[in-house]
Amino acid sequence: MKENDIQPSVVTFVILINQLCKLRRVDDAMEVLNNKLGKWHGSDGVSIEADVIIYNTVIDGLCKVGRQEEGLRLMDRMRSMKGLAPNVFTYNCLIDGLCKCGDVEKGKELFDQMNEVGVSPNVITHNILVDGMCRHGRINGALNFFSVVDLFDQMLASGCSPDASVYHRLISGLCKAGRMDAASNVLSKLKEAGFRPDIVCYNSLVRGFCKKNMVDKAYDIIKEMEEAGVKPDSVSYNNLIAYFCQNGNFGLAREAMEWMINGHVPTIATYGALIHAYGSNGNIKEAMKLFNDMSSTSKIPPNTITYNIRIESLCNNNDINSALSGG
Repeated sequence: MKENDIQPSVVTFVILINQLCKLRRVDDAMEVLNNKLGKWHGSDGVSIEADVIIYNTVIDGLCKVGRQEEGLRLMDRMRSMKGLAPNVFTYNCLIDGLCKCGDVEKGKELFDQMNEVGVSPNVITHNILVDGMCRHGRINGALNFFSVVDLFDQMLASGCSPDASVYHRLISGLCKAGRMDAASNVLSKLKEAGFRPDIVCYNSLVRGFCKKNMVDKAYDIIKEMEEAGVKPDSVSYNNLIAYFCQNGNFGLAREAMEWMINGHVPTIATYGALIHAYGSNGNIKEAMKLFNDMSSTSKIPPNTITYNIRIESLCNNNDINSALSGG
Protein backbone atom coordinates (compact mmCIF):
# COMPACT_ATOMS: atom_id res chain seq x y z
CA MET A 1 0.00 0.00 0.00
CA LYS A 2 2.84 2.37 0.84
CA GLU A 3 4.49 1.76 -2.54
CA ASN A 4 1.29 2.84 -4.31
CA ASP A 5 0.81 5.76 -1.94
CA ILE A 6 -2.44 4.24 -0.66
CA GLN A 7 -3.19 4.91 2.96
CA PRO A 8 -4.93 2.25 5.06
CA SER A 9 -7.96 3.02 7.17
CA VAL A 10 -9.15 1.53 10.44
CA VAL A 11 -11.35 -0.80 8.35
CA THR A 12 -8.18 -2.18 6.73
CA PHE A 13 -6.88 -3.20 10.12
CA VAL A 14 -10.26 -4.59 11.21
CA ILE A 15 -10.20 -6.92 8.19
CA LEU A 16 -6.56 -7.92 8.77
CA ILE A 17 -6.98 -8.64 12.48
CA ASN A 18 -10.26 -10.48 11.92
CA GLN A 19 -8.64 -12.81 9.38
CA LEU A 20 -5.64 -13.44 11.62
CA CYS A 21 -7.96 -14.38 14.50
CA LYS A 22 -10.00 -16.68 12.24
CA LEU A 23 -6.74 -18.45 11.37
CA ARG A 24 -5.98 -18.66 15.12
CA ARG A 25 -2.91 -16.49 14.58
CA VAL A 26 -3.74 -14.51 17.69
CA ASP A 27 -0.13 -13.57 18.46
CA ASP A 28 0.11 -11.92 15.04
CA ALA A 29 -3.17 -10.10 15.70
CA MET A 30 -1.77 -8.88 19.03
CA GLU A 31 1.40 -7.71 17.25
CA VAL A 32 -0.68 -5.63 14.84
CA LEU A 33 -2.72 -4.19 17.71
CA ASN A 34 0.25 -3.38 19.94
CA ASN A 35 2.97 -2.37 17.48
CA LYS A 36 1.55 -1.55 14.07
CA LEU A 37 -1.62 0.50 14.37
CA GLY A 38 -0.26 3.74 15.81
CA LYS A 39 2.54 3.86 13.23
CA TRP A 40 0.16 4.17 10.31
CA HIS A 41 -1.65 7.32 9.28
CA GLY A 42 -4.88 7.72 7.39
CA SER A 43 -5.48 9.93 4.38
CA ASP A 44 -6.09 12.83 6.76
CA GLY A 45 -2.64 12.42 8.28
CA VAL A 46 -4.02 11.36 11.67
CA SER A 47 -2.53 8.19 13.17
CA ILE A 48 -4.82 5.16 13.11
CA GLU A 49 -5.84 3.98 16.56
CA ALA A 50 -7.66 0.80 17.51
CA ASP A 51 -11.40 1.10 18.00
CA VAL A 52 -13.86 -1.03 19.99
CA ILE A 53 -14.36 -3.39 17.04
CA ILE A 54 -10.64 -4.16 16.81
CA TYR A 55 -10.34 -4.77 20.56
CA ASN A 56 -13.42 -6.99 20.56
CA THR A 57 -12.07 -8.99 17.62
CA VAL A 58 -8.78 -9.65 19.39
CA ILE A 59 -10.53 -10.48 22.70
CA ASP A 60 -12.80 -12.93 20.87
CA GLY A 61 -9.77 -14.50 19.19
CA LEU A 62 -7.96 -14.87 22.51
CA CYS A 63 -10.98 -16.52 24.14
CA LYS A 64 -11.39 -18.98 21.27
CA VAL A 65 -7.84 -20.27 21.78
CA GLY A 66 -8.26 -20.54 25.56
CA ARG A 67 -6.41 -17.36 26.53
CA GLN A 68 -9.19 -15.79 28.57
CA GLU A 69 -6.87 -14.12 31.09
CA GLU A 70 -5.19 -12.16 28.30
CA GLY A 71 -8.63 -11.20 27.04
CA LEU A 72 -9.53 -9.88 30.49
CA ARG A 73 -6.35 -7.81 30.60
CA LEU A 74 -7.16 -6.41 27.17
CA MET A 75 -10.60 -5.38 28.43
CA ASP A 76 -8.94 -3.61 31.36
CA ARG A 77 -6.78 -1.75 28.86
CA MET A 78 -9.92 -0.68 26.98
CA ARG A 79 -11.35 0.79 30.17
CA SER A 80 -8.25 2.90 30.67
CA MET A 81 -8.54 4.45 27.20
CA LYS A 82 -10.85 7.31 26.36
CA GLY A 83 -13.79 6.32 24.16
CA LEU A 84 -13.09 2.59 24.34
CA ALA A 85 -15.58 1.31 26.92
CA PRO A 86 -16.29 -2.44 26.69
CA ASN A 87 -19.73 -3.19 25.25
CA VAL A 88 -22.08 -6.18 25.38
CA PHE A 89 -20.10 -8.00 22.67
CA THR A 90 -16.90 -7.63 24.73
CA TYR A 91 -18.57 -9.16 27.77
CA ASN A 92 -20.27 -11.92 25.79
CA CYS A 93 -16.93 -13.03 24.30
CA LEU A 94 -15.30 -13.17 27.72
CA ILE A 95 -18.22 -14.81 29.55
CA ASP A 96 -18.47 -17.42 26.80
CA GLY A 97 -14.73 -18.13 26.94
CA LEU A 98 -14.73 -18.41 30.73
CA CYS A 99 -17.78 -20.70 30.81
CA LYS A 100 -16.35 -22.97 28.12
CA CYS A 101 -13.16 -23.46 30.13
CA GLY A 102 -15.22 -24.20 33.27
CA ASP A 103 -14.70 -20.92 35.12
CA VAL A 104 -18.41 -20.22 35.52
CA GLU A 105 -17.88 -18.22 38.73
CA LYS A 106 -15.74 -15.69 36.87
CA GLY A 107 -18.31 -15.59 34.09
CA LYS A 108 -21.05 -14.79 36.63
CA GLU A 109 -18.83 -12.06 38.12
CA LEU A 110 -18.54 -10.44 34.70
CA PHE A 111 -22.30 -10.66 34.27
CA ASP A 112 -22.79 -8.83 37.57
CA GLN A 113 -20.18 -6.30 36.51
CA MET A 114 -22.16 -5.54 33.35
CA ASN A 115 -25.08 -4.29 35.42
CA GLU A 116 -22.74 -2.25 37.62
CA VAL A 117 -21.15 -0.41 34.68
CA GLY A 118 -24.39 0.08 32.78
CA VAL A 119 -23.93 -2.50 30.01
CA SER A 120 -27.25 -4.30 29.49
CA PRO A 121 -26.99 -8.10 29.03
CA ASN A 122 -28.78 -9.41 25.96
CA VAL A 123 -30.34 -12.79 25.18
CA ILE A 124 -26.95 -14.13 24.09
CA THR A 125 -25.45 -13.22 27.47
CA HIS A 126 -28.16 -15.14 29.31
CA ASN A 127 -27.90 -18.12 26.95
CA ILE A 128 -24.15 -18.32 27.50
CA LEU A 129 -24.34 -18.15 31.28
CA VAL A 130 -27.24 -20.58 31.75
CA ASP A 131 -25.63 -23.03 29.32
CA GLY A 132 -22.29 -22.76 31.12
CA MET A 133 -23.87 -23.42 34.51
CA CYS A 134 -25.75 -26.45 33.20
CA ARG A 135 -22.77 -27.91 31.33
CA HIS A 136 -20.42 -27.70 34.28
CA GLY A 137 -22.63 -29.19 36.98
CA ARG A 138 -23.72 -25.85 38.41
CA ILE A 139 -27.40 -26.63 38.02
CA ASN A 140 -28.29 -25.24 41.44
CA GLY A 141 -26.59 -22.04 40.40
CA ALA A 142 -28.51 -22.04 37.14
CA LEU A 143 -31.80 -22.55 38.96
CA ASN A 144 -31.05 -19.85 41.54
CA PHE A 145 -30.02 -17.54 38.72
CA PHE A 146 -33.33 -18.21 37.01
CA SER A 147 -35.36 -17.60 40.19
CA VAL A 148 -33.51 -14.76 41.93
CA VAL A 149 -32.77 -12.63 38.90
CA ASP A 150 -36.16 -13.58 37.45
CA LEU A 151 -34.69 -13.99 34.01
CA PHE A 152 -37.85 -13.57 32.00
CA ASP A 153 -39.07 -10.40 33.73
CA GLN A 154 -35.61 -8.83 33.77
CA MET A 155 -35.04 -9.45 30.09
CA LEU A 156 -38.55 -8.33 29.18
CA ALA A 157 -38.11 -5.09 31.15
CA SER A 158 -34.92 -4.37 29.23
CA GLY A 159 -36.67 -4.96 25.92
CA CYS A 160 -34.96 -8.31 25.39
CA SER A 161 -37.26 -11.32 25.73
CA PRO A 162 -35.64 -14.70 26.47
CA ASP A 163 -35.74 -17.11 23.56
CA ALA A 164 -36.66 -20.77 23.70
CA SER A 165 -33.03 -21.89 23.84
CA VAL A 166 -32.62 -20.36 27.32
CA TYR A 167 -35.43 -22.56 28.60
CA HIS A 168 -34.36 -25.62 26.62
CA ARG A 169 -30.83 -25.46 28.02
CA LEU A 170 -32.08 -25.15 31.57
CA ILE A 171 -34.60 -27.99 31.20
CA SER A 172 -31.89 -30.26 29.80
CA GLY A 173 -29.53 -29.42 32.67
CA LEU A 174 -32.20 -29.96 35.32
CA CYS A 175 -33.16 -33.34 33.82
CA LYS A 176 -29.53 -34.48 33.80
CA ALA A 177 -29.31 -33.50 37.48
CA GLY A 178 -32.49 -35.44 38.27
CA ARG A 179 -34.42 -32.33 39.34
CA MET A 180 -37.60 -33.23 37.54
CA ASP A 181 -39.99 -31.01 39.52
CA ALA A 182 -37.86 -28.00 38.69
CA ALA A 183 -37.61 -29.10 35.04
CA SER A 184 -41.41 -29.38 34.86
CA ASN A 185 -41.77 -25.88 36.34
CA VAL A 186 -39.41 -24.45 33.74
CA LEU A 187 -41.37 -26.29 31.03
CA SER A 188 -44.53 -24.53 32.25
CA LYS A 189 -42.76 -21.16 32.15
CA LEU A 190 -41.56 -21.89 28.63
CA LYS A 191 -45.12 -22.51 27.44
CA GLU A 192 -46.47 -19.50 29.36
CA ALA A 193 -43.92 -17.37 27.51
CA GLY A 194 -45.45 -18.54 24.23
CA PHE A 195 -42.72 -20.97 23.17
CA ARG A 196 -43.14 -24.52 21.94
CA PRO A 197 -40.90 -27.25 23.37
CA ASP A 198 -38.92 -29.09 20.71
CA ILE A 199 -38.25 -32.82 20.39
CA VAL A 200 -34.88 -32.57 22.18
CA CYS A 201 -36.51 -30.82 25.14
CA TYR A 202 -39.26 -33.44 25.38
CA ASN A 203 -36.77 -36.31 25.09
CA SER A 204 -34.72 -34.83 27.94
CA LEU A 205 -37.85 -34.94 30.11
CA VAL A 206 -38.73 -38.52 29.09
CA ARG A 207 -35.19 -39.67 29.87
CA GLY A 208 -35.13 -37.77 33.15
CA PHE A 209 -38.44 -39.21 34.37
CA CYS A 210 -37.37 -42.74 33.41
CA LYS A 211 -34.13 -42.39 35.35
CA LYS A 212 -36.13 -41.31 38.41
CA ASN A 213 -38.45 -44.33 38.02
CA MET A 214 -41.35 -42.00 37.20
CA VAL A 215 -42.49 -43.86 34.10
CA ASP A 216 -46.08 -42.58 34.35
CA LYS A 217 -44.73 -39.05 34.04
CA ALA A 218 -42.62 -40.16 31.07
CA TYR A 219 -45.76 -41.47 29.37
CA ASP A 220 -47.52 -38.18 30.14
CA ILE A 221 -44.74 -36.37 28.29
CA ILE A 222 -45.10 -38.73 25.31
CA LYS A 223 -48.84 -38.02 25.30
CA GLU A 224 -48.24 -34.27 25.58
CA MET A 225 -45.82 -34.45 22.65
CA GLU A 226 -48.44 -36.10 20.45
CA GLU A 227 -51.13 -33.61 21.49
CA ALA A 228 -48.76 -30.72 20.72
CA GLY A 229 -48.06 -32.11 17.27
CA VAL A 230 -44.48 -33.11 18.13
CA LYS A 231 -44.16 -36.71 16.96
CA PRO A 232 -42.11 -38.90 19.33
CA ASP A 233 -39.00 -40.25 17.62
CA SER A 234 -36.84 -43.32 18.16
CA VAL A 235 -34.96 -41.57 20.96
CA SER A 236 -38.22 -41.02 22.84
CA TYR A 237 -39.11 -44.71 22.70
CA ASN A 238 -35.55 -45.93 23.28
CA ASN A 239 -35.61 -44.12 26.63
CA LEU A 240 -38.75 -46.02 27.65
CA ILE A 241 -37.47 -49.35 26.33
CA ALA A 242 -34.15 -48.96 28.16
CA TYR A 243 -36.05 -48.20 31.39
CA PHE A 244 -38.31 -51.26 31.06
CA CYS A 245 -35.37 -53.52 30.22
CA GLN A 246 -33.36 -52.34 33.21
CA ASN A 247 -36.32 -53.09 35.47
CA GLY A 248 -37.11 -56.48 33.96
CA ASN A 249 -40.42 -55.38 32.43
CA PHE A 250 -39.88 -57.16 29.12
CA GLY A 251 -43.54 -57.25 28.19
CA LEU A 252 -43.79 -53.47 28.44
CA ALA A 253 -40.48 -53.12 26.60
CA ARG A 254 -41.80 -55.19 23.69
CA GLU A 255 -45.07 -53.26 23.81
CA ALA A 256 -43.18 -49.98 23.55
CA MET A 257 -41.19 -51.43 20.67
CA GLU A 258 -44.40 -52.39 18.86
CA TRP A 259 -45.68 -48.82 19.25
CA MET A 260 -42.39 -47.67 17.88
CA ILE A 261 -42.62 -49.96 14.85
CA ASN A 262 -46.02 -48.46 14.01
CA GLY A 263 -44.54 -45.00 13.58
CA HIS A 264 -40.76 -45.32 13.60
CA VAL A 265 -38.14 -47.83 12.59
CA PRO A 266 -36.43 -49.19 15.72
CA THR A 267 -32.74 -48.30 15.87
CA ILE A 268 -29.82 -50.59 16.50
CA ALA A 269 -29.79 -49.23 20.07
CA THR A 270 -33.39 -50.44 20.51
CA TYR A 271 -32.49 -53.99 19.55
CA GLY A 272 -29.26 -53.92 21.54
CA ALA A 273 -31.05 -52.93 24.75
CA LEU A 274 -33.69 -55.64 24.36
CA ILE A 275 -31.25 -58.41 23.36
CA HIS A 276 -29.00 -57.57 26.30
CA ALA A 277 -31.96 -57.51 28.71
CA TYR A 278 -33.37 -60.85 27.54
CA GLY A 279 -29.94 -62.48 27.53
CA SER A 280 -29.08 -61.20 31.01
CA ASN A 281 -32.29 -62.69 32.37
CA GLY A 282 -31.86 -66.11 30.80
CA ASN A 283 -34.42 -65.74 28.01
CA ILE A 284 -31.91 -66.68 25.33
CA LYS A 285 -34.60 -67.86 22.91
CA GLU A 286 -36.22 -64.41 22.77
CA ALA A 287 -32.82 -62.72 22.62
CA MET A 288 -31.79 -64.77 19.57
CA LYS A 289 -35.17 -64.21 17.92
CA LEU A 290 -34.66 -60.46 18.19
CA PHE A 291 -31.12 -60.78 16.86
CA ASN A 292 -32.35 -62.72 13.82
CA ASP A 293 -35.24 -60.27 13.30
CA MET A 294 -32.74 -57.44 12.88
CA SER A 295 -31.64 -58.68 9.47
CA SER A 296 -34.72 -60.56 8.28
CA THR A 297 -37.57 -58.28 9.38
CA SER A 298 -36.27 -54.85 10.32
CA LYS A 299 -33.48 -54.72 7.74
CA ILE A 300 -31.13 -53.32 10.39
CA PRO A 301 -27.84 -55.22 10.12
CA PRO A 302 -26.21 -56.08 13.46
CA ASN A 303 -22.99 -54.24 14.23
CA THR A 304 -19.98 -55.19 16.36
CA ILE A 305 -21.71 -54.13 19.59
CA THR A 306 -24.80 -56.20 18.79
CA TYR A 307 -22.68 -59.26 17.99
CA ASN A 308 -20.79 -58.77 21.26
CA ILE A 309 -24.09 -58.66 23.16
CA ARG A 310 -25.22 -61.83 21.40
CA ILE A 311 -21.98 -63.70 22.18
CA GLU A 312 -22.08 -62.55 25.82
CA SER A 313 -25.70 -63.68 26.16
CA LEU A 314 -24.94 -67.13 24.74
CA CYS A 315 -21.89 -67.54 26.97
CA ASN A 316 -23.80 -66.46 30.07
CA ASN A 317 -26.34 -69.16 29.27
CA ASN A 318 -23.63 -71.82 28.82
CA ASP A 319 -24.18 -72.12 25.07
CA ILE A 320 -20.51 -71.80 24.17
CA ASN A 321 -20.83 -73.83 20.98
CA SER A 322 -23.42 -71.44 19.52
CA ALA A 323 -21.29 -68.47 20.55
CA LEU A 324 -18.27 -69.94 18.76
CA SER A 325 -20.15 -71.15 15.69
CA GLY A 326 -22.32 -68.11 15.22
CA GLY A 327 -25.43 -70.25 15.43
